[in-house]
Amino acid sequence: MQVSTEEILEKIISVPSVTDTENSEVVARIAEVAAPFARVRHLPNAAGDRTALLLSIGPEARPGVVLSAHTDVVAVEGQPWTSDPFALTARGDRLYGRGTSDMKGFVACVLAALPAFAAAALETPVHVALSYDEEIGCKGAGDLVALLAALPAPPLLCIVGEPTGMKVKRAHKGKTGWRITATGRTGHSALPHRAANAVTALARLAARLADLADELRHGARDQAFDPPYATLHIGSLHGGGALNVVPDKAVMEFELRGIPGADTPAILRRIEALVAEARAALKAEAEEAELAVEELSSYPALATAAGSAEAAAVARLCGDNGPPGTIAFGTEAGLYSEAGIPTLVCGPGDIARAHKADEWVARDELAQCDAMLARLAELLRRPAADWITR
Repeated sequence: MQVSTEEILEKIISVPSVTDTENSEVVARIAEVAAPFARVRHLPNAAGDRTALLLSIGPEARPGVVLSAHTDVVAVEGQPWTSDPFALTARGDRLYGRGTSDMKGFVACVLAALPAFAAAALETPVHVALSYDEEIGCKGAGDLVALLAALPAPPLLCIVGEPTGMKVKRAHKGKTGWRITATGRTGHSALPHRAANAVTALARLAARLADLADELRHGARDQAFDPPYATLHIGSLHGGGALNVVPDKAVMEFELRGIPGADTPAILRRIEALVAEARAALKAEAEEAELAVEELSSYPALATAAGSAEAAAVARLCGDNGPPGTIAFGTEAGLYSEAGIPTLVCGPGDIARAHKADEWVARDELAQCDAMLARLAELLRRPAADWITR
């Protein structure tokens, strides 16, 4: 029985699949919808508390198309929602709920299209790749990307359905985020020379990183992005508990967002050198002191050529007559591109509505996505190389 996009969206919005938590319920609901039409593969993580899904239709020995999405959503605590974030609520043309734009709306459209894909996927297979923990640094896509890249016939195209207002996006910056924990030596504030101040150590490092951030403003540029240069951002710095106590613990988090094609490894080496200098200075005050570095997230930039056949194919699918653009936020698209699968970003909704109270997607945006997928279903009757290269 055919189930509508809105009915499926209601079903999966009701599952609070908040990132960095186990996701068995949302996986079960999606698998239940998909099982009559697709081969369903579960890809659990090493701990067994998260699972990615790969839904495949059609002959895998032929090159096909990937539709990529994540099933996790950000938390709602502390946000002033005017309706239940985990119950789909209609107000006119708008459908409210956590994940409607980012990006369960696209997931619902794809699941609703599975019957048409199953009826049409004679020449070109379609793979629906659904990850977890995307919101904390694209951590749940690795196994999906590796499996798809290793197919007997790797896919010729991937569409990541992040919210772009159904406009084709070809590029975004890459990102690496870190947490640094400084451990010094405590003591009375009247005798600071006998202690090692962890807050001061990280404050000095933060100042050096800020200087590097200013330098990057005058480095490599790409006017397709806003801002058109790599950014180095310090998001938090915490430490200490009392004015008259030298703090022996402090924590700082910061991130680098690099533009495609720039020498990002050189910037990373600069950051490593600054951290090493800060560590050495702190240990000079106390031998037992340390700076511990933890990578929080990392994903590569996306840089699909504006004039590529793949960009043109996605533009035809979604009816976008403008040139493919760029986006400021990161996605899993860079991972697919890095694995050799040409990738574009295009999906319903608006990133400006995401991660905040009363997130919504418009019914006409979902309808545009449904139409794109219906066009794709018709094309699956032909070899992908016939319609991607034209």
